[in-house]
Amino acid sequence: LIRSCGAHTELTLGFFHKMEREMVDAANAQSGNPWTRAANSNPVVEFIDNVLRGSGQVIFMNNPLTGLLNFIAMFVGAYNGGTSFAVAIGSVIGTVASTAMAYIMNSNRDNLRAGIYGFNGMLVGACLPTFLTHTALMWVFVVVGSMFSTLVIMAVGNFLTPYKMPAFTFPFVLVCWIIVAFSYKVGGLNTGGLAPAMLTDYTAQEGVMQAGDFIKAGLTSMSQVWFVADWMAGIIFIVALLVESFWCAGLSALGAFLGPVIAYLCGASVADINFGLWGFTAALTAPAVGCVFLQTNAKNVALAVFSIFATVVVHGAVVAFLTPVGLPAFTFPFNLTGWLFLFAVMTWSTEAK
Repeated sequence: LIRSCGAHTELTLGFFHKMEREMVDAANAQSGNPWTRAANSNPVVEFIDNVLRGSGQVIFMNNPLTGLLNFIAMFVGAYNGGTSFAVAIGSVIGTVASTAMAYIMNSNRDNLRAGIYGFNGMLVGACLPTFLTHTALMWVFVVVGSMFSTLVIMAVGNFLTPYKMPAFTFPFVLVCWIIVAFSYKVGGLNTGGLAPAMLTDYTAQEGVMQAGDFIKAGLTSMSQVWFVADWMAGIIFIVALLVESFWCAGLSALGAFLGPVIAYLCGASVADINFGLWGFTAALTAPAVGCVFLQTNAKNVALAVFSIFATVVVHGAVVAFLTPVGLPAFTFPFNLTGWLFLFAVMTWSTEAK
């Protein structure tokens, strides 16, 4: 009897869930600011809102204004020469494509409305024009890769849900590793500048950094989360975080600024430090540990500071492992360090949200 009535029961429950959702939507449409009301009542505005929130979620912010400022920062960085306009345009296309894929997959509506399915696509869209030849084929891969990142985050999310662990930016990392590696076997994508090479000795540190240099390096590290090397864009990215969360902005900036200092003291290349390559992963780990996935308190903020040092070391190690095969580290050092810290905390603390 249960088996014969299962389909009917599922349809009945689906009907009531649909009614409940429509009632909530109707209530939401009458509340909030004008933009929120428009997003709750107009499907086109809702899609735009989801895209903007996807942009904001690159550093955990569920705020459309944060996402808009992030897009603005991309184009400011391109105008200043910190990246190409193809990267800025790709970030928009990637966010739109990955969000659209979430609609096609009829994904979790709450996650969709929070921008969870857009941020990996934004990073894919910014990454591929950075590392591949700018051809029509590359733009096809931007769209397809961004859409695929939505499938990956759904798969990884399902795997990690029992452990209450976030997928972070691993879907972007996996998709771009696959596409960049694929580009070595075909002639229409690779720029020729990423060919695998044997790992040689570290680059000897040359030059001395002053206080002003560290400030610019920190801001550039902030912008390098999005493949932008521009300190002015870094300021906008920090302001975008401040729109939603003082703690997230502060801890992210702390990671971006302390990363270059730690790398410099360890003897890292000054050129790489100034280019923001030693702080951008720490800019992601610090807020994840200190305020986003754990309660913000003195102990967890101290843990976040410790995670900055750990991320810098892990970043260097990952780069050393991947250099022989010609793959960039991307944000994988943040993923690995963030998971290790959160998994460790989950074993002895009940503070995880």
